[in-house]
Amino acid sequence: MMNEFIIMTRQELYDEIWEISLTGVAKKYNLNYSKLSNICKENDISYPTSAYWTKKNMGLDITKDIVPLTEPTTKQIKLYLNGFKTVSERMLDNRKDKNVDILSNKENMLYNNLNMLNFLSEDACNSIVKVIDKLNIDKHKKLHKIICDYKNKLQEERREERKRNYYNPYYNVHEQVETGYFCNISKLTKQRCMKILSCIYYAIEELGGKINNDFSMQIRNELVTIELEELKDQVNHELTKEEARKLLEYEEERRKSKYAYKPNIRKYDYIYNGKLKITFESRNYIKDTDNIKLENRLADIIIRLYEKSEQIKNTRLAREEREKKEREEERKREEIRNRKKEEAEKIKALVNIAEDFRVACNIRNYIEGLKSKNNINEETKKWIEWAGKKADWFDPTIDLEDELLGKRNHEESKENKEQKLDKYTSYYGWY
Repeated sequence: MMNEFIIMTRQELYDEIWEISLTGVAKKYNLNYSKLSNICKENDISYPTSAYWTKKNMGLDITKDIVPLTEPTTKQIKLYLNGFKTVSERMLDNRKDKNVDILSNKENMLYNNLNMLNFLSEDACNSIVKVIDKLNIDKHKKLHKIICDYKNKLQEERREERKRNYYNPYYNVHEQVETGYFCNISKLTKQRCMKILSCIYYAIEELGGKINNDFSMQIRNELVTIELEELKDQVNHELTKEEARKLLEYEEERRKSKYAYKPNIRKYDYIYNGKLKITFESRNYIKDTDNIKLENRLADIIIRLYEKSEQIKNTRLAREEREKKEREEERKREEIRNRKKEEAEKIKALVNIAEDFRVACNIRNYIEGLKSKNNINEETKKWIEWAGKKADWFDPTIDLEDELLGKRNHEESKENKEQKLDKYTSYYGWY
């Protein structure tokens, strides 16, 4: 297998292409140029134009010609070497070796669809080929357990409904409306639909998948769903007795009065025609035709399910990568918000500390002014000594603890510190 393909990340392939060109990469690794070009388009990897190489060889500015690589850059890409053949191509060669040149429409369709599974390993493709090669509807095989459980549950619900309406004279068991997964299937086609679905479920389980109770499938650890419905034909509506009676009443009323209202009777009816349609996600579907039934396209359905699982996987990975990027951006924004908040709080604390220092300096200046006066009495001297201690209490560089007020929280806002002092002046503040 290592001689059949190489594996590169999107970033590695992008760097190689913009370093030595698309043709250079094809020659270096023995790759098919057209297939390599298609792989680049499928994986959104841009490659240089001829104008880019002309400018680069002439030494001109090429920064505007460079197309950056989009996320995710670590996604791995499988590049098959020249001479490698897919499973379908090898199957076609085997048939030609047996002198079978003319292939049926079914086989041609199968070979074309197998090429869509190039994202799978060789062993996985071989397993799918073995399963779909023996895939057929067995009328005598028991329905899948999920479908049997669904039928039993539906029968039980109908029995309970009949019990509840046992004494209801207007209840008619034949007017029960089908609900659930097969609500768009007529009773005549329902058994055929269940057989097709059972065959698909058995094949998926044989390939390692899982069937859930809600009829969804777990394929390659991805949740894949399909919808089944029966197509309808448009036919002209046939009047019922009640509708004919209303029309007669309308005609009689019209002769008597110009304000008669014509009954609203539909022109067409839509009746089931027995043709089934399987719809995958994104409006992709396979349906019965006049020549080919779904029973003959079971292989196409299995291949389409695996293709759908790959699409769901790529969508999920892209969504997870996008969500990861969004979470990282939000984390950075939150970090910046926290840093701004912390910085703002530090600035407020600095302003509050500086304000206390300013008050301390003003008190000391006032004390110096008092000391410069002559004939200072003892009471003024005591007050100057007391004021000096309060200046030291205000001063954050000294941070003196007052015997009554304790230490001053210099980082607090001016309003909070004034409220504390006001509290001590109030009678109720002492409690």
